Amino acid sequence: MKIHVPSLLRTKPKALDKLGKYSAQLGFKKIILFLGEGIENLLGERIFQALKDKNIEILQTHTIATSDVKLLFDLSLQIKDYSANAIVAVGGGKVIDCAKYVSSISKLPFLVVPTITSNDGFCSPVASLNVDDKKKSFKTDLPKGVVIDTEIIKNAPKQFFFSGVGDLLSKYTSIFDWKLAYHHTGEYVDDFAVAISQNSLEAFVNYPNKDPQDLKLLTLFANSLLMSGIAMEVAGSSRPASGSEHLISHSYDQISEKPLLHGIQVGIASYASSFVQEKTHKLVKDSLVNTGLYDFIVNSGFRLNKHEFIESIKKAPEIKKNFFTILSMENQTEKLIDFINKDPMMNNMLN
Repeated sequence: MKIHVPSLLRTKPKALDKLGKYSAQLGFKKIILFLGEGIENLLGERIFQALKDKNIEILQTHTIATSDVKLLFDLSLQIKDYSANAIVAVGGGKVIDCAKYVSSISKLPFLVVPTITSNDGFCSPVASLNVDDKKKSFKTDLPKGVVIDTEIIKNAPKQFFFSGVGDLLSKYTSIFDWKLAYHHTGEYVDDFAVAISQNSLEAFVNYPNKDPQDLKLLTLFANSLLMSGIAMEVAGSSRPASGSEHLISHSYDQISEKPLLHGIQVGIASYASSFVQEKTHKLVKDSLVNTGLYDFIVNSGFRLNKHEFIESIKKAPEIKKNFFTILSMENQTEKLIDFINKDPMMNNMLN
């Protein structure tokens, strides 16, 4: 199996102002530009100037308002009629997922500039898109380049940082579930992918300063999320980054009237799953507190609905067929629901 990873990675202050330079280094001379909603007003002048400075020709600019797969497929066919040699996407998860999919259909390489770090999706081999108003995951390539301007990340609303923290912490429970699957079903575990995922998590968790305004922390944090995405490419699956906690979150998305940010849901679900996993519980609990995620959830109104969360746990084992986790084992959902009803920290994160 061939593994394709980004050849250009830039995570530093004012990186956006060198977007033209980085595009040129990748050989991207004629591009299709994808922008998230509001990005042109917020950052458009800097983006266009950076590309102009290096004579990067923008053949089309698309502000992405929807991730509807039918519309994106039509856009992919339209793009084939142009002489573009790359796609550049600037914005949040929606526009980056759309760029991934369009890149796959149009066979164009792409570069991403995430403006928030709410999960590891900006450099993962999966795009989450809408199919008949339901989320579906599509296999994609990784970007050729990732450019992260830490000053932009620093100024983003705090919930996006803490959502990314929650997504990172889920690696404790996802790796446990992967190894559990090996022991129960013989599913292959890629040790290198595990090492990448674990190291990306521990580098962040063990960094002494957790101030989301600290640029050095944000550099490490963004790179940790990036490496988590690459671990999935190495594994050839989502296993290094997704386990029982993601099943609960996906189930909550389907059940809840008001789903929250993916990483927040995953962080809460990781704490829940870790209880029945036992070995990961103290690690997740300590990290939840030490990173500030627990206080943020409790004090900022980002709590989940308790009834919907319990129903999500009941449904979680059915979300993904042939995906063995701790919740696949007998009596574990009942044990977990009992924990949710009794644990003070758990109840502080639920309404």
